[in-house]
Amino acid sequence: MDLLDRYLAAVAALLPKEQREDIVAELRDTLLNQMEEKEAELGRPLTAAEREAVLRTFGHPIAVAGRYGATRNLIGPELYPFYIFAVKGLLILAAVVTAIPLILSVIIGGEHAAGGISHFLNSFIRSALTLIGAATVVAAGIERGWIPTGRLLGWRVSDLPRLEGPGTGKVKSRFEASFELSALLLFILWWTGAVEAPWSTAIGKQGMFLAPTAIWAALHLPILILAIWQALAALLTLIRPEAVRSRAALDVVADLAGLALAGLLWRAGRPVEVVALNASGPQIEGMATLQASLDLSFQVTVVVMAVIFVGKLAVSVWRLARGAPAARGAVA
Repeated sequence: MDLLDRYLAAVAALLPKEQREDIVAELRDTLLNQMEEKEAELGRPLTAAEREAVLRTFGHPIAVAGRYGATRNLIGPELYPFYIFAVKGLLILAAVVTAIPLILSVIIGGEHAAGGISHFLNSFIRSALTLIGAATVVAAGIERGWIPTGRLLGWRVSDLPRLEGPGTGKVKSRFEASFELSALLLFILWWTGAVEAPWSTAIGKQGMFLAPTAIWAALHLPILILAIWQALAALLTLIRPEAVRSRAALDVVADLAGLALAGLLWRAGRPVEVVALNASGPQIEGMATLQASLDLSFQVTVVVMAVIFVGKLAVSVWRLARGAPAARGAVA
């Protein structure tokens, strides 16, 4: 895949499906004409660096794709796609940051589930609006030149991820693989006891804490092996993002193991037991209510987990069967 194909693939991944082929064909003709004019001007074929310079002058793929959107006054069409990318990331960040302390509060702090959901929604909306507002102000400042970007917007075509081609999807990026690998390594460190989770020894306001059941001891080694296997798959993508078929083969094994794990957890029925110090009277009733909530949440989680693994398995089998197209005239 040469630089032009890689560039057009990156643009195509951001375009609406119904317009993708026509827009990519138009862009290809435009870019080839610009390169031919440059060659005629120089009287010789362009080098790889000169071809990249033409593409870079034309604009970043996100900005080029944004030119085909509606005109916006506050944030221009070229900056708007970057803004949307940032907003999506900030929404995920707000959800995670809001959910983690809430989950811990519900589990060990005695907060009721209904009140916890209300608290989560209020906190999430407040955090999300604050982050989106800040992102909007920054984007508007960049759009009007109030905020200098310097070299922050510098990029090279050769740094774009290798995609399968216009209209055919994309492989996992190194960014996704690095995030996945980091999360798995943190999990492995916690699972093996190298680091301690902040809630491991926490006791709730009513003297209650959670004790793991025997299923976790029985599944300790299988879960560790699965986590290591997935970490190796993420490492493969980080090193060789074009190795679609090899990654898919590793994912098939991991997804099948994940389904088996979900089945074993479903049969276990209860992951943790609510234990209290000197429990009596109303506290025993509260323990029973919390235990029932945890059991129901666990069952729902296992079902969702199984559905996710089935979906991932279907995608992995499709990628394994289809593989990656042969590189076409790659330019160093």
